[in-house]
Amino acid sequence: MSYISIRDFIQDGRKSLEAKNYWSALSVALMLPSMCSRLAYAHNPDYRWKNGKFRDNKCYVDWCSENIDKDGWIISFLGENYAEVLYDIRCDIVHAGYAQVYPDHYPDGLGFYFSIGDEPSTELTKYRIINVSTLCEQLFLSAEFWCSKFGADGFKYTRVFNNE
Repeated sequence: MSYISIRDFIQDGRKSLEAKNYWSALSVALMLPSMCSRLAYAHNPDYRWKNGKFRDNKCYVDWCSENIDKDGWIISFLGENYAEVLYDIRCDIVHAGYAQVYPDHYPDGLGFYFSIGDEPSTELTKYRIINVSTLCEQLFLSAEFWCSKFGADGFKYTRVFNNE
């Protein structure tokens, strides 16, 4: 039996980027705040419903607000409500397989689209084009930094059985 840690997810997300498997990388990157937040808030009753289940939206948004660099690229492209925007993108991609454009999240009414490849993120008149690699790397770095700070590097919490 072996175990998977958050660091393993980050490494696999980066391998997906290198292989130009952008949707896989984006899915992993957007799931990391969920994984980290459940560990961070595991013993805080404010992050659970009365039935004991996690309040996923609150966990995700609060973790992003506390752990993603607020002075960086993410605010300039996703806006002040970046944590809510990330949660919405995560839900769309994980649950529906696509990402919506959410112009109502922006005070200026601009929406966004994703780009792949080497072109940088760009702001145009009516929308922003967000580079998937840049967004993923921002989330990978935030999760890595949190793991180091929180001491989650050694957490091996998902068991994997080798049936061979």
